This record gives sequence, structure tokens and C-alpha cells, in this order.
Amino acid sequence: MSPAETAPLALIVDDELTNRMILRSLLKKQGYDSVEAENGRQAVELFRERQPDIIFMDVMMPEMDGYEATRIIKAEAGNRFIPVIFLTAVTDEESLLACIDAGGDDFLVKPYDQFLLQSKIRAMERIAGLNREIQGMYSLIHREQEIAEQVFNNAVQKNNIVNPFVRSMIRPAGTFSGDMILSEYSPSRDIHFLLGDFTGHGLSAALGAMPVSEVFRAMTAKGFTPEEILIGINKKLRQFLPVGMFLGVQLISISHDLESVSVFNCGMPDLLIIDGPTRQIKHHVRSTGLPLGVVDNLDARDIRQTLPLTEGDHILMYSDGLTEAWSEQDEEFGVERLEAAIREPGDDSIFDSIIRHLEAFCGQREQADDITLIKITCDPGLLPAIAEHEPVQPGSRAQATEGDWEYAFSLKDQRLRETNPVPIIINHIMEMEAIENERQSLFTVLTELYVNALDHGVLGLDSAMKSDPAGFARYFQEREKRLAELQHGSVTFHLSVEQEDGRRRLLLRVEDSGSGFDHSARSAREVEQTGLSGRGILLIRDLCDDLQYLGKGNIAQASYSWTLAS
Repeated sequence: MSPAETAPLALIVDDELTNRMILRSLLKKQGYDSVEAENGRQAVELFRERQPDIIFMDVMMPEMDGYEATRIIKAEAGNRFIPVIFLTAVTDEESLLACIDAGGDDFLVKPYDQFLLQSKIRAMERIAGLNREIQGMYSLIHREQEIAEQVFNNAVQKNNIVNPFVRSMIRPAGTFSGDMILSEYSPSRDIHFLLGDFTGHGLSAALGAMPVSEVFRAMTAKGFTPEEILIGINKKLRQFLPVGMFLGVQLISISHDLESVSVFNCGMPDLLIIDGPTRQIKHHVRSTGLPLGVVDNLDARDIRQTLPLTEGDHILMYSDGLTEAWSEQDEEFGVERLEAAIREPGDDSIFDSIIRHLEAFCGQREQADDITLIKITCDPGLLPAIAEHEPVQPGSRAQATEGDWEYAFSLKDQRLRETNPVPIIINHIMEMEAIENERQSLFTVLTELYVNALDHGVLGLDSAMKSDPAGFARYFQEREKRLAELQHGSVTFHLSVEQEDGRRRLLLRVEDSGSGFDHSARSAREVEQTGLSGRGILLIRDLCDDLQYLGKGNIAQASYSWTLAS
């Protein structure tokens, strides 16, 4: 050891002075400085003050024995490896086992043998060196995980909806969570939420969240239906997930009028719809599909469940880590305790009540699985604002766009249940006109016109069926039944754009193969009040310059324009 190096320090704990002197002499020959304690209490104080590199601990001492002192020292040392070698005059197995159980790393039998002491010290030094190396590697891994977690949160969670009517919590069991929450507004102002739970937890599970997030956000932004989004995510997961790993999903789409919610529950706990004023559970929406990543061909229409909503209702989504949380008495939190927390009267919100009950139940019990909870309140403040029509600014590609064009697109027979034409047509308009700030309004207009053409024209459904909750459910069941049985029918879009002074005008014509209605004998208000067009048509009239019915009532023609800034 060079003069610049400091000698390692040993703590000798023994109530016999002679034993301390002998061991001090032997340790000096091994290059160790020493400090001494006469009992366990002094040993703990010296450990805190001097931070020794190795400890030699007698068993039987006054005030505090070696077992208790060792337990305290090991607890305070934490991840730092401080070897404790027990000094004992006995060699029976029970006594030696008690030394190890107390946290000892080895034992030395009195009287001391210098060669044996040297061997044990060298062994402890090697273990301590390995421990330092492992701790260094752990620190590096922990730092890399922190960086990865930050990247993960920015890529997956950062763009979620921030709204006072949405409350959520993810509590990972480790650094990374295998649970994920995604939320996004669609161009039609519907609201999509996804709660996912990958097999297991930690980094391997969290890695799967990245491609799921990409598919969810890209397809939602382009206006694809939740069925198409679910199928897209499943295809992506089938490409890269290893065998035995899958994703449980609750995907919901809340309609932009807050009248309904479409639920896709794939291998997850029940989604709950709760009455706002009474806190009573109105619907348990159970899983009707396999987790994603299990099968290649996913029929999302069979999984869909559509339920009515009332303003003030709450939607509760959670992962199984919530109900399977354990108490210190080895009991599960369970569904009954969850529902009791929901129904509990008081000033607490439902979300706060659940968290309070969960924390009181679990106490100090270590979390075994990721816990995720989302509560959504169906309030008009949840909805995004309707985009304002602003003039297209000079210098943009849209400002330079001129020239007339026409575009026709038709869906026939079984293709009507396979393809959503709205994103296709919207993307074509964006390519031709580059009017991104008009996307939301155009998407709303196209969606309402197409849904009316398909539901009331081709399928012959009557909106009056949705007048009560039971009828609402029957409406969507009948819709799926008629779509599945559809053999003949068509919906045709015809778009034409022309240049006017300082404006561009889109004439949008949607024709269905249905029997139509006698629009010439009814006013626009009468048409809307009968439910033939629904409240969505009122929104179209607000967004468009003009809306009229043609032919036998199976053609809707809307005029939509935008201003070019001078």
C-alpha cells in the first residue's frame, strides 16, 4: 500500500479487552486500522461515525448483543456491502445459523487462527469488490432506465388529452410500467381512450407501448374508426411481439355529442359506466374479445359494444393490478371493495375515493403489479372546440392552389361493411387543397352525411329507435345485424371544387341506394325533427353554406367554402 493510500478500517466489537487486543494485532499485520467497541450499542454508534470496511462482531455482550447490532447495521448499510464476521466460541449448527440469520456474512471461531483470519478477510474483500462493481453497473442501468423512461413518457404519454374532466393514474411496479394510457381527439371530435396492459411489467413490457402509440395516434388523427384502429394495433403487435406476450386493451370512443360510447374490451376487467348524481353503476362492460397480439385476424365489429350516455355520467377504466392489489394480511382488494369505494357518499370524487380506499387497504405492502386507473366525466367541457374558419394565409400551398377538379368514389354491397370511406376522401382533399385547418370541419360534414346515407338510406334504420336506453342498444344491434346480412346497396360520393373570387368552393354530393323520402313535401326543420337526418344535420348546416336534398330524398348535397387571404 502506497503512503498516499488510506488503510482500510476494521470495527472490533467484543466485551473482552484481551480478545480485542489479540484481534487488533492480527488485523494490523493484514494492513488494517482498527476501532473498538465493548457492546452492540457502541458498535452501532461507531459504525455510523466511522463507516468501517469490515466488522468483527462478538455474540454475547451487555446492553445490546451482536445479533441486534448486526441487524441495525445491515439495515442502515442498505446496498453497500459491509462484511460482518461473527466471533464465536461455539461451533454447533444452531448457533452458527443464528449468526447468518442475523445478517452475518461469516464467522470466526475463537481462539483466532492467523491463516484462517487472512483467508476470510481476502474472501470478504473480493465480495466487497464485486459488490462495488455490481452497484456501479446498477447505477449505470438505473440512469439509463431513467433516460429511457423520460423518452418513453415523451413519446407515449406526453400528447394525451389534458382536461379537468379526465383523471388518471399509472403506478408502475418497477421503473417502467407495462400499462399504458393513450387519448386523442379524432377529426370528427369523437374522443378515443386506450388503456393497455402488456403481459408482465418493466422495460420489456413498456417497449411494446411505442408502436401501439404510433398506430393509435396516426390512425386517430386520420379519422379511422376505432374498429380499424384496433385491427391496426393488432397487426402491428403480431409483427414484433414474441410468443407468449400480448396486450389486454380497453379502447373506447365517446361520441362528439356525448350521447354514446363504443367500447372494445379485449381481455381486460369490466369497464364501468356510473351515474353521476347517484354514483350507482349503470353498466358493467365485460370483455368480449381476446387480447391483442394473440390471433392474426381480428374481427373488431364482434367486440364492439355501444351504450348510451347521459351528461354527468362517469366512465371508469382500470387494469387488473388495481383489483388484484394485496394487503399486508394477504387479501386482495377485489371488485367488491372497488365498487364500495365508488358508491361511498361524501365530498370525495369517485377517483379520490378509490385511491383513498386502495392506499388504506394496501398499507405498506409492496406493489406486485402495475396499477392504472382512468375516470372520464361526460361533460360538455370534455369536448374540443369546433375549429374556426380562418382565411388561408398568403405563402401557403393552399393559397397558391387554383384550378377546378372533380372526384367520385363509390362503395357497393359488402364493401360497405369493410371500408370507411371518410379518411380516404379527406386525405384526397388535403392532398389537392392543403387546407389542414379545415380538416376537422370537413371530416364532421363527411362523417354525418355518410352515416346518414348508410344507416337510414341503405340499411333503413329509424333514429326513433334511440329514444330510450333500451332502444339505443337495439339500434346498434340491429345496425350490426343488417350490415352483416347486407348483400346489395351503395353509397356514392361526388366532389367538385371550383375557384371563386377570393374563395374555393367544394360541392359535396352523397347518394345512397335507399328508397329516400318525400323531401319536397317537408321543410328542413320537419326533416330534422322526424329523425330522418338527426341532430348531426343541424351541425352540417352550421358548417356549410348550403344543404339540400335531391332526387327521391336519397341524395344530400352540401356546399362548403373557405376564404383565401388577400
